[in-house]
Amino acid sequence: MKKISVIFVALFIVLMPIMLVLTDVQVVAYDRDYYRTEYIKYNVPEQIGMSIENLMLSTEQLLLYLEDKRADLEFKAEFTKGAEEFFSERDKQHMVDVKGLFVKGQFLRNLSFFYIVGFMLFLFWRRNHAGQLRRLAKYGIAVAIAGTAPVLILVALMNIDFYKYFTIFHEIFFTNDLWLLDPAADRLINIFPEAFFTDMAFSISYLYMAEMAAILVGSLLILRFAKAKAN
Repeated sequence: MKKISVIFVALFIVLMPIMLVLTDVQVVAYDRDYYRTEYIKYNVPEQIGMSIENLMLSTEQLLLYLEDKRADLEFKAEFTKGAEEFFSERDKQHMVDVKGLFVKGQFLRNLSFFYIVGFMLFLFWRRNHAGQLRRLAKYGIAVAIAGTAPVLILVALMNIDFYKYFTIFHEIFFTNDLWLLDPAADRLINIFPEAFFTDMAFSISYLYMAEMAAILVGSLLILRFAKAKAN
């Protein structure tokens, strides 16, 4: 029975960071204002020859596709030189793979969420709520430590050579070379330059680290309060 309990606790400690980081990815990736800010920052509308408003309209179609609210990326956009298909065929094929990752990520996030909620309900189902709260606080400290270390290492590596590890990410999660796009033919790489993904990766990391810090501080305060009350 003790071994089973250890497994359940270990799953909680592992799945909590996974749930948070996947949630943060979606929060940043679906933030329309974030895209507008980044487009202006890197002069994307001027480089591809369209207004920021038309670019945001096209981006909306892309995000609806990733949210599984649109079946495909077959649409035209208005450029300064006229209307044309926004994405190349290679762009569209690559985004099929990207959408697949988002769908799998959302499934894992939801599965983790339900496990965490179930774990906490079971924990407090027992009578000694104060004791269980202290136990949960200890688990929270473990979550913060276990969840922070890998991200700190990843942030350090991204600071050293973002492109190298961005490439490794694609080689791990994609089974083809469709992510190798041509700036002369594929618009996806022009609206999302490397700097865009650098900013996004760090935005997700900072949001996640803030959550880990909140869990750690909250857990320590609970233990301190419980200790003071006991004395």
